[in-house]
Order: sequence, then structure tokens, then C-alpha cells
Amino acid sequence: MNGRRDVFSPVRVILVLIAALLSLGGIGTAAAAEWPARQVELINPFAAGAAADIQARKLAEIISRDLGQPMVVRNVLGAGGAIAYTEVNRAKPDGHMLIWYSGAINTLAARKQIAFDYTAFEPIAGVGIETVSIAVAKNAPWKDLKEFVAYAKANPGKVTMGNSGMGSVTHMVPVAMASKAGIKITHVPFGTGLAMAALMGGKIDSSSQHPAEVFNQVKAGEVRILAVSSEKRINIWPNVPTMKEMGVDLEFDQWRGIAAPKGTPQLVVDKLSPLVKKAVESKEWIDFASGLGSTPRYLSPAAFAKFVATVDKETREIMEGAGLLKK
Repeated sequence: MNGRRDVFSPVRVILVLIAALLSLGGIGTAAAAEWPARQVELINPFAAGAAADIQARKLAEIISRDLGQPMVVRNVLGAGGAIAYTEVNRAKPDGHMLIWYSGAINTLAARKQIAFDYTAFEPIAGVGIETVSIAVAKNAPWKDLKEFVAYAKANPGKVTMGNSGMGSVTHMVPVAMASKAGIKITHVPFGTGLAMAALMGGKIDSSSQHPAEVFNQVKAGEVRILAVSSEKRINIWPNVPTMKEMGVDLEFDQWRGIAAPKGTPQLVVDKLSPLVKKAVESKEWIDFASGLGSTPRYLSPAAFAKFVATVDKETREIMEGAGLLKK
């Protein structure tokens, strides 16, 4: 009887449990070391054919060459990106489902459209930034942003400006611009691509757009760009000034990168981040992204985490000033 009780003693049970847990941990480490075991999904919250989608597919193509498995982009639309982010947040953190990460995580969380924020994701790498442009129709009465601001000051609320959706970066930029310039603008949210049609059709006075989404209209002479929100002028429009050059003290860009669900093994991060770095710094990607008005910029996991946290704070400050922040 004494021997039997010893077999099931609390100490023996604890030792068995510890051994089992260590064994499971070893299996998890081994699985991470073999990553990727199958194709890797890059979930894209943006519509097929949009600027963000075009970039995601090209970057995934380049990364796939060294990954050992294909990286496949899957579009998951709805609720301004909330559905895509929620799916990845709930996914098994094994490195086989990633998110095409952007400033949407900041605005979605600030508006309480998701029940989590950027801390729910493991940053893999930052890949670049994308400016926002203020576009007007070819026959608009304003030749530059200074004239546009002067008119808006004289006519509070009369000027309408389209964007890709309430709370989006293309909404945040004109909100911040209006605050900095001391003007009032009437914001009109649209779906992807619809704002340009409304602008050229005379239904709105101006629109806030990423360069790739208005590039063809500018090239055709149907639309003019008054200013961009980046620190410097972009190569596709070297004659278009920045907002700061036009007297509006604002610098605010869309950022893009790749992230995984929180808890993804460090081995996966350590394997993938250098591959993203190689892709982002390749001539193929630099030429491609620059041609769309984007600025390639690799950020390591640690630097990317710090960057996203800083932008999150800035976004919340802008949204609070516009009455869009939900607490």
C-alpha cells in the first residue's frame, strides 16, 4: 500500500506534469523551426486592385522566392478592415497567417471598431510609408493649397472633401490639416475608387487620396494635386509641394508592414523579418513601390513596434481633437 501511494504522490504528479509541458514546448519549438510547413497567408483588409492590394501582392511574390513556401494574399473586406484584423487576431499563432499591417489598426482601435489594438500583434517588419495627396478637379479655382485654405477660411464648411472612409488615414490627414490651418471642411466618406469619380463629376470640391489611386487621373490631366502630406516631395510628382511648404505644419503618412498574431514564436519572426528586409531593399521593390508614390523603408521588429506605438498616440490625439475618439 505504501508503495502504491508513493506512485501517486503529489511530488511525482508534479514531476510528470512538468515533463509533459517541457515535451509540448519542445514540439512547439520544433514546429517553429520547420516553419513554414505550408503556404503562408497574408490577409489584406483592402479591396483587390487598390493601391494597398497591388503592393501586397508584389511584395508577397518577392518574399516567396526565398521563403520555401508561397506567400498568398487573401482579401478580407468589411467594416473598414475590422473583419480582417479580427480574423488574424483569432488565428493560431504559428506564422501561417499574417496581416498586411497599416495605420488602419490605429484608427480601428481608436474608434472601438475592434476589441483590441496594435499590442495584439507581433510586428514582423515595416516596409514603407505612403503619402496622402489633396486632389482637385482640373477646372478647380484654386491653383495651390494656399488659395484652397484661404477660400476655406472665408467659407467655413462650404468646401467638401472626399476620403476612402471615416477614420481612414485619408480622412485623418484632412482632419489634421483643417485643424492646423484653422479651417472647417465638410468630409465625405467613399468606398475605394468612388471619390475620384465624384470629384471629376463635380459632386465634391476636393479629395484626399493615396498617389496610386489618383495617378492615372493626374497623368490624364483630369485632376491636379495641391499638396502631399509627406516630409518631402515624392518622385512621381516632383513639382507638387508638401503641406509644410504651403504653410500647413503637418506631416502624416500611411504606413505599411507585416505582422502576426501575438504569441507567434520568435523563431518565425527571426526567419521572416530578414526575408522582408531583403525584399524591401531590392531594386525590384524599390522601383515598383516608388512608381506608385510609396517610399520603401524597412523597419526591424523592435523599431517597427516603437513606430506603430508612436503613430497610435498621434492618431488618437488627432481623432480626439476631431471628436472621433471613443473611450
